[in-house]
Amino acid sequence: MTVEEQELLNQKAQHIRRLKRWLRPLPRRTNIHRYPILSLFAANAKQRAYLWSFATEQAVPAIYAGCILTLLPLYGLQLVLCLFLALILRANLPILAGLQILSNPITVWPIWFAAYQVGRNILAVIGIEVPLLRLEQVKEMLYSFTHANWEAGLENLLIVFSVTSLGAIVMGVFFGLVGSSAYRIIAIRSAASYAALVQKLSELKQKRTSSGPKQPE
Repeated sequence: MTVEEQELLNQKAQHIRRLKRWLRPLPRRTNIHRYPILSLFAANAKQRAYLWSFATEQAVPAIYAGCILTLLPLYGLQLVLCLFLALILRANLPILAGLQILSNPITVWPIWFAAYQVGRNILAVIGIEVPLLRLEQVKEMLYSFTHANWEAGLENLLIVFSVTSLGAIVMGVFFGLVGSSAYRIIAIRSAASYAALVQKLSELKQKRTSSGPKQPE
């Protein structure tokens, strides 16, 4: 093996290591059984190849669905919904589940507040006025639930949930468009780079084979 071939092989191995490093925190076919909820469906999920495919046809729906789901006021239910959405949309499960990391106990409240404001402004455009959510209103809703005044608390909660969900969907579609466009560009460049690397290795092997010692006649 020539020095040039060794360098190309090292580059190929580096690409593979980088990809594995990106996938390490995500649910994969080899570790899905470690996740408390997803493990219940591990056997079924492992048989569906499209759940683990990073082709554009599977990645783009996962990006859109993942961006919307992570912004919706459904914290705690996202991982379960990820699997069902991936099955329905035939989308990539690691990408869809990985995007749920964006909403966590630290970021979830700012995300919901932003989604509520977006939903509120959208409704205002079509003539539906929704009051600005204040801290006092949040306290009133919590007070209603803690003192078993379910009817008053539930009505306000449904309004907030609906407005927040509207904003989350709009924001999710926007971020999904940005994310899917970036993914297409990265995928095209990565595929071209990897294909060029493989082709160069193949050319070097053919050159070495053709320049080898000739058999005596």
